[in-house]
Amino acid sequence: MKRNDEDFFQFEKKKNGIRLLKKVTITFIVIVIIFNFLAFISIFTMKSYYDFSKEVFNNGQKYEKSIYIKYKNKIYANIYGEAYQLKNVDTESFKVIDSTDYSDSYIAVDKNSVYFGNIPAPDLNPEKFEVIGNGYYTDGKNNYFCQRYSEKNENLSKFEYIKYYLLMGDRPQRYIYPFKKVEMNRSLQVIKDIDFFTTDGKKMYYKGEILENSDINTFGVVDSNNEYFFDKENVYYKTKILPVKNSGNLEIVSISQGHNFLYDGKNGYVFLEDYSFDMEKAPYRVLGNEGNHIYDLLFVNNEGVYFYDDQAKKQKRAGDNIFAGKIEEVNPNVFTDDKNVYYLQSYDVKRKKKNKGSYADILLSKNIGVFYLGEKKNWEKIKDIDSGIIGQVWKGNNKYYYFDNLGEHQIVDNVIYEISDEGTLQELLNSENISSDKIIEIINNKKLLPIRGKEVLTAAVKYKKSYKAEIFLTVFFTIFFIGKHFVLKKFKKLENMEEETDYYEL
Repeated sequence: MKRNDEDFFQFEKKKNGIRLLKKVTITFIVIVIIFNFLAFISIFTMKSYYDFSKEVFNNGQKYEKSIYIKYKNKIYANIYGEAYQLKNVDTESFKVIDSTDYSDSYIAVDKNSVYFGNIPAPDLNPEKFEVIGNGYYTDGKNNYFCQRYSEKNENLSKFEYIKYYLLMGDRPQRYIYPFKKVEMNRSLQVIKDIDFFTTDGKKMYYKGEILENSDINTFGVVDSNNEYFFDKENVYYKTKILPVKNSGNLEIVSISQGHNFLYDGKNGYVFLEDYSFDMEKAPYRVLGNEGNHIYDLLFVNNEGVYFYDDQAKKQKRAGDNIFAGKIEEVNPNVFTDDKNVYYLQSYDVKRKKKNKGSYADILLSKNIGVFYLGEKKNWEKIKDIDSGIIGQVWKGNNKYYYFDNLGEHQIVDNVIYEISDEGTLQELLNSENISSDKIIEIINNKKLLPIRGKEVLTAAVKYKKSYKAEIFLTVFFTIFFIGKHFVLKKFKKLENMEEETDYYEL
């Protein structure tokens, strides 16, 4: 059959469309195969390195009381549970630094280098290497500080992971013993009883960095905390000077699971690291210091109650100052004002989410509640149990109560319990020492009944669930199924095109 120019043009157009469709189809299939291949490789390599590290730790020869292990004539460092090889190390001359207090268990030398963890220092002479102390080291010419504990490698880029999973690079080192060269020409001396500090006689250094404007003769640490410091004039967080002068009345206020706040008891200022609560709203009064039924502390001034939101990374206001007159602490969890008795207790707010027939709890917020217990005139403390360390017995409205000081870490969930029978009351009143196990036993036997006051104020830290993984999978599978539908639909057209092509080629 003869074909005209228009038919021929349509024929070529369809033929080019077929070629393009084939290319798109092949590209899509290759992308899916590569994605699944990389996922398989990443899982396989992670398991392989886990198994290899386990093999090194179980079957290698450990060097004294150090992180170093010799395995098949190679040297490895156990850093955060993974075995990292020391490259180009001389195994014959390799030795660890002798330390009786484990503080240098991550330092080693061979004839060529000094190693911090598995990484060689660039310009330390191993033959002249000496330990100064407090994490500082020297060869008489160059000085270094090395962190005592392994830390996450902040310099690790995502590109290194990509290269690794594409089998184009070495395994990324997630944790290291970070070290820093101390730039000075004079010799260093340890400042005794203060970790991570040294001096050259003129300046002080904290973790290898200069502490500006510091006075060596009046320098000290706030309440045995190794991050807040002071001298006769300044107050520091690490190497940063805080915008407040030393009042001589500094302390660390905290709970065991919460933040360590620096509190100026004279002026009522509050700092978290180098973040300052609004100083114009000072003085603040601390609520809950050393408490064990709360997530974090509350701070009260004349106009409101405040807390630190660690999700928003800033000070937030929980509400008005509802307290009348002077606030006095009964114990870390219970306090009074001029009229009433209150207590502090934290709790989570969660939402159940169904997933494949089961339910998972999604955290919505962590809350610190202020609960009203009653008028102050109706309450009377009867006895401290174990000097108040365990708790207290109180009487209120002709009933007896147990005020707990053990906290949730001792599996005591509530602050206030009603004493339900006379025998338990007499046991609490007459025993000189009652163990925490005994208190838990009494609670489990329902001889102490939890009560809950009226919540009058709430400090809520809200959590937003990350949906990155769900979004990625949704987008991926949506593209996959749309692409699959598109390819199948086009293949049907392709069959029709091929029939037409055969017809024109006759």
